[in-house]
Amino acid sequence: MASVSYQIAHLLEKMTSNDKDFRFMATNDLMTELQKDSIKLDDDSERKVVKMLLRLLEDKNGEVQNLAVKCLGPLVNKVKEFQVEGIVETLCANMLSDTEQLRDISSIGLKTVISELPLGSNTLAANVCKKITGKLSSAIEKVILYLI
Repeated sequence: MASVSYQIAHLLEKMTSNDKDFRFMATNDLMTELQKDSIKLDDDSERKVVKMLLRLLEDKNGEVQNLAVKCLGPLVNKVKEFQVEGIVETLCANMLSDTEQLRDISSIGLKTVISELPLGSNTLAANVCKKITGKLSSAIEKVILYLI
């Protein structure tokens, strides 16, 4: 467990690099780790990974953003329900952003997260639906007002 935490911490550190190639490779390595059935994240690692991936959605490099979105899928099955709810809440909030690119990448991220929700967790699905209903309505209203 300690080596997984160390490895994750090392990847998270590289994700803050000024070099887009380091950020991309670290995110790619994280995705490889998240796709392994054997990986278990402790509470601290969960929180840090979620925070970093949500931050990378706002990265200047589109490839890094896309890879961060792809990481959200396997991450949903590795973290606790409250972390998933936090991810959904952040993605919904980002959809109200004035930045078109952030709105677009967040909507793709939301689709990814919803499609990967664990099938056996009805309470998580219900909580996610409650969280997104009002926020998506607000986002749709904002888009309609923008178009008018």
